[in-house]
Amino acid sequence: MSDQNNKSSLPVFLDPGTKGGAVVLSLLLFIIPIIIYQVSTGPLGMDGIVVGRNIGVGFSVFSMLLWGSTYIFRVATKDMTYAKQLKDYEDAVIAKRLEELDEDEVQALVEDIERDTF
Repeated sequence: MSDQNNKSSLPVFLDPGTKGGAVVLSLLLFIIPIIIYQVSTGPLGMDGIVVGRNIGVGFSVFSMLLWGSTYIFRVATKDMTYAKQLKDYEDAVIAKRLEELDEDEVQALVEDIERDTF
């Protein structure tokens, strides 16, 4: 059940959770600033020092904002390691307690839950 929730809709080579995705995205993050630099200094004729400084600053700011937004998104959706581990632990404790109950007690709990839902 949890495997279905963890599946990404991205292709394998773009999913940062896979080795292929990590390699491809790292290459893209390395190559894109070089291409922007080459286009800016070549056909556009801009100064290489100014372009390099602007690309460096822009890339750093963009990367930090992107990383920060992913962190805030994970916190908001409680998709962090601690929250997952805590939920797994709570589910395991409840399952263990349910295992230890007698059949009569389980039936009484089910009836109590059904009564509360109506």
